[in-house]
Amino acid sequence: MVEVGNLNNVQSANSYYKTQDTAAANEKNDELTKRTEEKNYDEKLKKSVDKLNKFIYDEGAYAEISTHNKFRYDIMIKIIDKKTKEVIMEVPPKKIIDMVAKMCEIAGVIFDKKA
Repeated sequence: MVEVGNLNNVQSANSYYKTQDTAAANEKNDELTKRTEEKNYDEKLKKSVDKLNKFIYDEGAYAEISTHNKFRYDIMIKIIDKKTKEVIMEVPPKKIIDMVAKMCEIAGVIFDKKA
């Protein structure tokens, strides 16, 4: 014979584990969705750069795309002269992003000291 108190404990434990399983499944789905979005973003970005290169090809230049080492999701686009390999234009300028990164680093040091 199972006592009512023990039955409630079993039901509570089952409910807890179902909640944990659901949370783990949701986390896996979120990660999969994030990867899919990043892949789609990368594909769209590549297509955009290809279009840009087709547009400026006759001007004797080409576009390169890169990300900053501190800000992984900040994109920099360089327009480069084909003959001289000189950077004609950079958007946003790397110097600006470097300055922002340094300011964030300094702000982080200040906040870390206060905490």
